[in-house]
Amino acid sequence: MESLFVLLLLSGIFWGSSAVSRQFNYINLQMSWPDAQSYCRERFTDLATVDTMDDVNRLLNSVDAGYSGSVWIGLKSGTEKRWSWSNGENSSQYFNWASGMPNDDGYCVATYSGSWIDMPCNLGRYFVCYKNTTYYMIQSAGPIPWTEAQSYCRQYYTDLPTIHSSAENDNLTAAVLRGWYIWIGLYRDTWEWSDQWDLQFRYWAIGQPNQRVGPDCVSMSTADSGKWRQERCNVLHPFICYAEEKRKQIIRLKLSCAGKCQLNDPSLQTAILNQITETLISMGLESDSTINVRNGGVEEVFHLENNGVENSKRKCKRYP
Repeated sequence: MESLFVLLLLSGIFWGSSAVSRQFNYINLQMSWPDAQSYCRERFTDLATVDTMDDVNRLLNSVDAGYSGSVWIGLKSGTEKRWSWSNGENSSQYFNWASGMPNDDGYCVATYSGSWIDMPCNLGRYFVCYKNTTYYMIQSAGPIPWTEAQSYCRQYYTDLPTIHSSAENDNLTAAVLRGWYIWIGLYRDTWEWSDQWDLQFRYWAIGQPNQRVGPDCVSMSTADSGKWRQERCNVLHPFICYAEEKRKQIIRLKLSCAGKCQLNDPSLQTAILNQITETLISMGLESDSTINVRNGGVEEVFHLENNGVENSKRKCKRYP
């Protein structure tokens, strides 16, 4: 029966979702970014880290209704330069640079007949959005800077395109105007999260960041749909902390044993829970979680499943 418990536990874990989520907490105190960071680390986990547009909306909803200024989040200038994608992927394994590129002329990337060129992000270019697996060439918005193109794609589609292979690059090239520079989702990022989280989701306001040499920190504007701005770290703002919120997860197990097993015996249930805990630790999963047997308000936790075979001497299948 020991191996059976491990098999069923694995099934339950893969079915479930992540056991940790971020709970955002607005702090209505005027502080510099470093002081806000210390405050969050002492009382919560850290300054707010943001992965998606859903997180942006949750941040906005956490701010007091009467406040319409800027708030600190956990992004600050870093020392590492890396190519990242607009949708938050933290690196690219595929590139199709034109000859002599990148040459550090800019931090955003356009494609020209399938070849990639880095250029200043404030240049006006046509662009492509994607949704599901389809590319959409956008001409109606006119040639616009990269950040505006990103905002347009996120509002009406999913995002600027992410390209992982030559086949995807060929598909995108076939969908765009030939002879034009077209923005794609690749950009050069030099920012890092206070808690060292490695996703590169960014939500810059138009004209941001300004690429000046820091040290600089990032605030979120509640008056500009939660978009981000680069500021000196000694400016005073209220701020948003996050705390890791542990979520309960229910795993239903189907147990089988040979012979008579009193699965509702409290001592046997304790043995089952101990084995589950040991298995979690061996898998490198959280070992500080509280694991309980839930009976749903009835006397018995386990219920005998009747498969229609009336043979009291039948034996359940053994697992190796």
